[in-house]
Amino acid sequence: MQQTPSIGPTGLGHGFALAFFGVVVAVWLGLMTVSLRQAALPEETDGLVLAVFPPGTPDDDAFTAMVKAGGEPVRPTWLGFAWVARGREAGFVGRLKDEGAVAAFGELPVGPTLGGCAVVTDDHKRAEIYKLRP
Repeated sequence: MQQTPSIGPTGLGHGFALAFFGVVVAVWLGLMTVSLRQAALPEETDGLVLAVFPPGTPDDDAFTAMVKAGGEPVRPTWLGFAWVARGREAGFVGRLKDEGAVAAFGELPVGPTLGGCAVVTDDHKRAEIYKLRP
C-alpha cells in the first residue's frame, strides 16, 4: 500500500514556507544593498570613517592599506573586515578604495567596542561615602 505525503491542514506544505522565506531574504538583501550604496561616503571625504574591506581580509593587509592611503587606523570592529580609521587630508576615502577597501561609511556603532567588567568613577567625593572602615 502506497502512502501519499501529508500536505498539512492548509494544503500548502513546506514549499510555501520555503518560498516565502526566500522572498523575504531577497527583499531584505535588495533593501540593504540600496541602503549601503546610499550611505557610502564620497571619495573626496576625509575624517573619521568606517573602512570596509572584503570579508576575509587579514588585519595586516587592512592596516597596511589604511596607512598607504594616508590614514591612521583607530580600531578594528568585531566584524574583522571593518576598521575605524582617520584620514586628515581630502580624498582619503578614494585612496582607501584604491588600496582595496570596498567602501567607507561615517563611523557607526557596529559592535560592542566599549564596556567591560569594571567601572571606575572619577567622583572622589562619592568615594569617601563608600569607604570601608576597619
